Amino acid sequence: MYLFCYARSKAAREVGNMLLSKAEGEWIDTLDDFLNGEASPRVDGAVVLILPPASSVKIITEKIYPAGTKYPIFCMASDGTNAMILKHSGYNTYELFAKMCDVAGCNALSSPIDKKELAADLMQPVEEYHMTPDNEELLKEISSYVSNGGNVTVYSDMQVRLSEPVLDSISYSTYLLRSNQHNEIKQAYKSACEADEYTIFITCTKLPDVPNKGKCLKLIPRHIAVGVEFTTGRVDPDYASETVQDVLTRHEIDPLAVSTIAVSTMAKESDAVMKIASDIGSYVTSYDLRLLNAVKVPLKPTYAPGRQTADLCTAAACLAADNNISTLIRRSGGNGVMISAIMKRGSIDLTK
Repeated sequence: MYLFCYARSKAAREVGNMLLSKAEGEWIDTLDDFLNGEASPRVDGAVVLILPPASSVKIITEKIYPAGTKYPIFCMASDGTNAMILKHSGYNTYELFAKMCDVAGCNALSSPIDKKELAADLMQPVEEYHMTPDNEELLKEISSYVSNGGNVTVYSDMQVRLSEPVLDSISYSTYLLRSNQHNEIKQAYKSACEADEYTIFITCTKLPDVPNKGKCLKLIPRHIAVGVEFTTGRVDPDYASETVQDVLTRHEIDPLAVSTIAVSTMAKESDAVMKIASDIGSYVTSYDLRLLNAVKVPLKPTYAPGRQTADLCTAAACLAADNNISTLIRRSGGNGVMISAIMKRGSIDLTK
């Protein structure tokens, strides 16, 4: 345990000195310097505000939360009699809190029951957004851990939101990357697989295969619409399915992220379309040719883009993605099979 103590009054400083005489740690001279200088956080670190609760809450809301810190935050009364958890972070917040209270001999006003009452339901977003887990048993294990008050680290390169960030930080510590940071999320995934703690990755990105995933869970939301167009009369179903999956993987998209295969009405019943949908595990959406021909998309991503009639696969993907025109793949493939892929509109609400 390593404690970063902050106090103002003489009595509070005495309590802090008593803590630091029994546990490893240091004083925080100024909160601004501490927040700006925080580099590689210690997994056994915690911030202790030896202040009245009202002052601690004011610091939390006006300084610490806007700037951000990866440490849990504890509040201890200036006379050292009582202490409580103000902010959870990481899987061992309560363990560190219990150790601190034991060292200080103070009354713990926070308990695991507090976390359990506010715990998130992981299965709710998994079911709502049709997420495919790479390990069903690990999903159940982590879901049980979270529902009992545990905290899990969540990485995502998608629009993932917490309905009440302050309260939901009890269950989740989120690290959000941009959608084009493929290398960063892959590296984070490799590192997480080597760690001995629960970690969740919510992404449509094709992550690398690793020999041992440890306690790392991958959740793949069905959040991408793929438009398919056949440019020759007849296409072999196996070849069509392999081509679609190869193109997606080549563009770093996990095929399990596809929610629907969008095609023209004429192609809906073809064996090739059925094979693609069956292999990926998605459903098929079809559109009348006149509707597809009416779809217009930007020529290029500029502030005042020109617009043109979309090719068939892009038009189908655009309609299936709720008219989103931010394409991930624009008409790619070959030998009679062309696809476009578009991320559906909207964010993923991890808590409600």
